[in-house]
Amino acid sequence: MPLSSGGPYFGFMTCRQMHVRQMPGRIVGRTTDLDGNPGFTLTLQAREQHIRRTKATSNICTNQGLMVTAATIYMSLLGLDGIAAVARSSHANTTRLVEGLSSVKGVKRLYEGPYFHEVALKLDRPVAPLLAALAERDILGGFDLTSFAGTDALLVCATETKSAADIDAYVSALADVIA
Repeated sequence: MPLSSGGPYFGFMTCRQMHVRQMPGRIVGRTTDLDGNPGFTLTLQAREQHIRRTKATSNICTNQGLMVTAATIYMSLLGLDGIAAVARSSHANTTRLVEGLSSVKGVKRLYEGPYFHEVALKLDRPVAPLLAALAERDILGGFDLTSFAGTDALLVCATETKSAADIDAYVSALADVIA
């Protein structure tokens, strides 16, 4: 599901059974628009809590219900073998991406260890200008992790929706931008 400005999304949260009743009923996400103005959205809510009880139409929020319905249809159409194939394809694409990007001078994995479809990369220069240069080439280059990682770092992802040509184009573009 696309995040669509912070929602709707599945809103997965986990906890031990003994803590279920203490989980928040809603979580508000904060972002900024293109002009730098703050914006807020209900990214997770268990019930239509912001609507008076007499006006509420269901116990599940419409957007979350829509996401669950879409995911159920998708998984039903794929079946067990299809879901496994999607997972294998996502991992294979990410492996190809990581191998390609790791061959670019100034790029290496931030952490060693297993991964599925996302990998944090350490760069030898600031990430924001690289992402801007990639965006000029119509490439969404990833997420700048610098403020979280304490070093110049980039989170990249490749799912089953990417082709070998897409991955190779990204690797080539990043190599050009870094050069």
